[in-house]
Amino acid sequence: MQSFIKLVSVYLLIALSPAVWAQLPEDFDMTAPLPVDPDVRVGELDNGLRYYIRKNGRPENRVSLRLVVNAGSLQEDDDQRGIAHFLEHMAFNGTKHFEKLELVNFLEGIGMRFGQHLNASTSFDETIYKLEVPWDDQESIDKAFLILEDWATNITFDPFEIEAERGVVVEEWRSGQGAGQRIRDQQIPLIFYNSRYAKRLPIGSMFVVQNAPAERFRDFYEKWYRPDLMGVIAVGDFDPDEVERQIITRFSRLENPEDAPERVEAKVPDHEETLFSIVSDPEITGMSARIYLKLDPVGDQTGEDYRRHLIERIYFSLLNKRLSERTLEANPPYISASVGATNLGRSKRAYVMSVGLVQGKVQEGIELLMAEVARASRDGFSQSEMDRVKADMIRGMDRAYEERENTQSGVFAAEYTRAFTVDEPIPGIALERAMHHAFLKDLDLEEVNRIGDAFRQQGNRVILFTAPEAEGYELPSEQDLLAALESGKSKDLGAYVDDVSDEPLLAEIPEAGEIVEERYHEAVGVYDWTLSNGARVIVKPTDFKKDQVLMSAYSEGGSSLVSDDEFIPAMTATMLLGESGIGPFNTIQLEKKLAGKTLRLSPSIGSTSESLSGSTSPQDLEEFFKLVYLQITDPNEKDLANAFESVKFRLSEMVANREKSPGAVFQDAIEEAYYGDHPRHQPLDIDRLDEMEARLSLEIFKDRFQNAGDFVFVFVGAIEVEPFRDYVRTYLASLPTRGGPPERARELGDKPKSGRLSVDIKKGLEEKTTVRVFFNGDAEWSPENRYALAFARGLLNIRMREVLREDNGGVYGVSVFGSLGRLPEGSYSSGFGFSCDPGNAENLVRLGLMQIIELQEEGPRPENVQKVRETHLREHERGIKENGFWLSNLVGMVAEDRDFEDILNFPERVKAFDAKAAQEAAVLYFDMRNLLVAYLRPEYTE
Repeated sequence: MQSFIKLVSVYLLIALSPAVWAQLPEDFDMTAPLPVDPDVRVGELDNGLRYYIRKNGRPENRVSLRLVVNAGSLQEDDDQRGIAHFLEHMAFNGTKHFEKLELVNFLEGIGMRFGQHLNASTSFDETIYKLEVPWDDQESIDKAFLILEDWATNITFDPFEIEAERGVVVEEWRSGQGAGQRIRDQQIPLIFYNSRYAKRLPIGSMFVVQNAPAERFRDFYEKWYRPDLMGVIAVGDFDPDEVERQIITRFSRLENPEDAPERVEAKVPDHEETLFSIVSDPEITGMSARIYLKLDPVGDQTGEDYRRHLIERIYFSLLNKRLSERTLEANPPYISASVGATNLGRSKRAYVMSVGLVQGKVQEGIELLMAEVARASRDGFSQSEMDRVKADMIRGMDRAYEERENTQSGVFAAEYTRAFTVDEPIPGIALERAMHHAFLKDLDLEEVNRIGDAFRQQGNRVILFTAPEAEGYELPSEQDLLAALESGKSKDLGAYVDDVSDEPLLAEIPEAGEIVEERYHEAVGVYDWTLSNGARVIVKPTDFKKDQVLMSAYSEGGSSLVSDDEFIPAMTATMLLGESGIGPFNTIQLEKKLAGKTLRLSPSIGSTSESLSGSTSPQDLEEFFKLVYLQITDPNEKDLANAFESVKFRLSEMVANREKSPGAVFQDAIEEAYYGDHPRHQPLDIDRLDEMEARLSLEIFKDRFQNAGDFVFVFVGAIEVEPFRDYVRTYLASLPTRGGPPERARELGDKPKSGRLSVDIKKGLEEKTTVRVFFNGDAEWSPENRYALAFARGLLNIRMREVLREDNGGVYGVSVFGSLGRLPEGSYSSGFGFSCDPGNAENLVRLGLMQIIELQEEGPRPENVQKVRETHLREHERGIKENGFWLSNLVGMVAEDRDFEDILNFPERVKAFDAKAAQEAAVLYFDMRNLLVAYLRPEYTE
């Protein structure tokens, strides 16, 4: 169900009290199963296969396909552990109609990316194959459905390909190894106590992965890949009758095997006693505790079920807001805390209380978590608190309803996947909106407060505690943790004070300025205004989303314009000001003040620019402009001291054990190799935090933001131009300005060292080596050079995957990166990285470098040129219909002083691009003379 579990979390800061409440149908029966959305076609073939079809135009000219198999690792026998997941790999390595890599080559040839548009996943209970293709060519459409059919019944399991793929699966397993996995390996047997889930992790046994014969794959495939356990999902910009014909034609001929085993749901048994996992690890950097209260699942089939889930979600939101407020104290009791619900497989769920703890305050942190939970359970919440959360939920649902025609096909495909696997209702957004309105309109506070009764549960409980391994630190005992829980429950916090301010968001409307110069760029539909204070405003109205306006504002300069000894105050300035609030409101008061509105605004100071990013709804535009005005002109100074203490305290806790993290140590070593002791490239540690200074951060913030004449504001979305002009004149043209020439980012003398460099670090317990290969240097910046580098990067991504993964089975994935920088001077940074078996690292680096040298000396392969070109064209075709695409491109065009029309000219540039330029880019931007090779090896390595 689109909103059942996930929707409200997406709209955390939005809300409204609707003037007109949506109505339920007159014949709506609260106790009857919810109906199926009339916009989705659901069918079942004679062999039991179910299908879900929906016509949807976002993105245009695309279809999102899924083959869902209702079987996963739980269906494996003891000698098959890992086969369900390994089998998913084999679906890409040879089927009846697609030999190894032919499937991937076909998809890349039509502009789709492996991993993004072609992928699969295996879990305990199901296996999902995903495919997105353009709907503009009958041959491609037929092939797409043939791929689904082949996955369902025609995987070949060539023994040679199985052998070749074993290494890839092992490397996927290896990439997940580390402190987190070691901790999970000890916790999962308790979370899933005495259940099959604890013994069937989807990644499986590496002994089985490395040794299972082809017959074992076929046995699992023939038993569990059968039509009565399959669902086919198709959502996209297509003719539903044609799609249904394809499904019926291709999948009706599938047959269920005789004497097929019954699919039995695995149970998670109850246990009266409390189970404990108390673990330390030498690579963990922070302390935490989680408490699971296991519960029986509740239904979600009827209106009554839906209403109960809404009430539960309200309760969690209310409690999480209170828990979050404690983190803003000057000396907070914990780093973070939250409550929520989670499913434990399909037969059990749990309420989970989580807390990130402070060293020396373990007992206090757990006590305060439990005390807040107990206070809410005992005293309940106030009507004002609930009204704000209700308004948030209604507004979130109203926005989803308004955007129903702009919902991405992948969202629907995921929803219908859940409908198939766990029978989640799919009543459609119209009925869900009506249920939200009807159920929340007259909701009784006492009914919400009763949810807290479940937190008094004593049995069926699991307590998990993790901490860094440190000399002299003694882990708490089970009795210590229980004592903290019980002490917290009995702790009297007094009555909760709902700190709400009645002051208006902006007490006095500023005197408006003027728009002194206007241009209209007709080809791209963009308004270009210069204001009386020197600010520039770029406005592009769109109809891509009905309830979205995006903004990005920037000014060149950033932290490059402060001295080295002011760098830390500059780096932490927006963090402090973000927590102190704006105008007369502290952060808590501001959030409550903005309840009922779609408003998000974040300031940032980067190395070469300062910026504001935000989003709003057309109906909240004036409030958004007020927020922008206040953020720039009136940061809250009276709460700055409290924010400073709180932020510094939490940062100190976060960096206290940083040296225990292999990844952090590795990154620090790379920075040192490139930048030596340059003050702007030192790790953030306790000593550096002492350089924080609240008043200096405030001064830097004001200096960077209170000069409107240096700013460009870019707006994209559902904008009515004439009323928008008034907001711009009132709230942007009135911003303060200093005049003078535009500021420019300055050179800081921190260019990376040139030449051949190396980093070799031994840190970490797992048998895994992480490799990073970097190229850096000066470069002439131009749009043409930037695109040539992007093209070269695309070519190398294909070759690295083919050689390092497919041919050698040495990695699970390779990341190739590359960018051309413009500020403060032209430069490039590029390279590639992966994790692998320690004994294979040098050979894989050599193979990777050979792919670069091959491109430099021989040029690109024609088939790969066509793949990259088609991918770029398809991405542009999709992006041109999205607000985010226009926002980032318009910002870029202004910053680079380019014509906006160049955005539309991109496809012609791609088609005319000479692949020889990509070869030249590989020579320029992957220069072997400026090469750093970095290894993070396990500690035992000789």
